[in-house]
Amino acid sequence: MASSDTSDNASDSDEASANPAEKPKPSPDIKPAKPADVVTEAQKYLYGRGVAQNCDRGLKLLKPAADRSNPKAMAEMGALYSAGLCTPRDLPTAYRWFAMALRKDPSNQSVATDLQKLWGEMTQPERQLAIRLSQ
Repeated sequence: MASSDTSDNASDSDEASANPAEKPKPSPDIKPAKPADVVTEAQKYLYGRGVAQNCDRGLKLLKPAADRSNPKAMAEMGALYSAGLCTPRDLPTAYRWFAMALRKDPSNQSVATDLQKLWGEMTQPERQLAIRLSQ
């Protein structure tokens, strides 16, 4: 009987030591992975950084964040439309996204600079459309 008690105790202690080790691991791994910056995740797919380029997947991540007034996502949408990457090249739409990003984050000098540069690249009709889209 002593040998069966020993094996039962050994398995009990194995289970007890396995459970505490498993519990702390999932929560730290899961929490940082999910709240990770959605714009950074989208950029991986938009630009093919470490993964195969997949514009659809990148835009599906980015566009909802931009629609929820995430200034970083808005600026990225502006950059995509400005360059015509994963979107049609559309300077007035790019201007609109940059302008909305700047309204949300007025101290962002990079976005302000991009907005000014973009304004210089647009034709007069594009500027008029950009103003209408941005209001």
